[in-house]
Amino acid sequence: MAGIPSKEEVAEMVRQLNEIAKNYDDTPDLNGYMSRTSVIAKAKELQRALITPDQTPNYHGLNIAELVAIRTFIKLKILDAIPKTGEISIEELSKATGAQDSLIERMARILVATGFLSQPSPSVLSYSHNKFSLSYLLDSPNSPGYLFLSMYDQWFKHVHNFDDYLEARGQLSSAREPDDPLRNPFTYYHGKDGTPVWQIMATNPEKLEQFQKSMSGIDVAIPVTGHFPFDVLKNSDEENERGVVELVDVGGGHGVVLKQILDRHGDALSARNVVLQERRDICELAKASGILPAEVRVMEHDFMTEQPIKGAKAYFTRMILHDYADPVATQILKNLVPAMTSESRVLVCEMVLPQRVDEASFAAAVLDQAVMTMGGKERTEEGFRKIFEAAGLELVKTWRVPGVPGGCVEGRLKR
Repeated sequence: MAGIPSKEEVAEMVRQLNEIAKNYDDTPDLNGYMSRTSVIAKAKELQRALITPDQTPNYHGLNIAELVAIRTFIKLKILDAIPKTGEISIEELSKATGAQDSLIERMARILVATGFLSQPSPSVLSYSHNKFSLSYLLDSPNSPGYLFLSMYDQWFKHVHNFDDYLEARGQLSSAREPDDPLRNPFTYYHGKDGTPVWQIMATNPEKLEQFQKSMSGIDVAIPVTGHFPFDVLKNSDEENERGVVELVDVGGGHGVVLKQILDRHGDALSARNVVLQERRDICELAKASGILPAEVRVMEHDFMTEQPIKGAKAYFTRMILHDYADPVATQILKNLVPAMTSESRVLVCEMVLPQRVDEASFAAAVLDQAVMTMGGKERTEEGFRKIFEAAGLELVKTWRVPGVPGGCVEGRLKR
């Protein structure tokens, strides 16, 4: 049958897997992560070789069924009703949640098949948590369950009908990536084209809170520090006398990111020489929160307009441009250019996709699909080079932290 590997091919893949496993590192640090990733990649290669093409729809169906079952179990609080240790019968689970036992059985059957949930005995309808289902309990702000809910509710629900979206736009023969923050799959799903995504989100406070909590772990994928050497922005005595601004955090939110930079580089950067820019309401929250030192200047500014701070050493944005497609992202950068000198830098801290994703970087490609739903875009280094050049900048360097998909892209005025 076509697509079935030979015994020799399978034996060779198993041999390679064994070789990789010999160097397995079970530490929780970067070395351990890269080691696990290597084993997973080779194991998946073996799995893909053994799955025949005619089985592929069944596996795709399993993926869909698992997503629906997990979302349902979270909403019906079935995961919460399963004890953290030990097991619970389906009758007890039905009584605790009010969900019909046969409904629980049918959905749990899928989750047991995928390994998300455990059924200790194959002949008894009782269930127990394992490391996957347990991690999705929403009893901690850092629960991975919040990221799942964000991906399901704010992405999957809005993009599962992407072909219908393209048809409604008359694009079946000329499809284009969504490039309008006011007209995209998210606004199309809600029937609110012309309304900002965040305004639509705000109508459901519970889901907005879930989305915000899901972003709590983003520092791991897009670290704030550890890539660009912010110490190089330190003013000389003469620059201090002239009042040169060392760093402008454009669209910096409540100041959490700027605080991290100052905490790590406080010996070089001075709080009185940095500026946080945001919308008026966010500025007020930043001032009230007390997150930043009192010396930091908090300035009302819309990054869709020209930058008012002239001649700063660096204009920094983090996870701003990925909310927008190329035309808008280019305009945001263009708004910085008139304020810059030949010594100024633009620092863009975001995902930087490889040209070809693999087991270590696929999560960045997943995020790209998610932000595309809202008219946003994650970019490769070439993608950043394209919008930099269109804005009158040249890409100087992409600063990286080993083992993570995020980076800091540095740009300067074109020479």
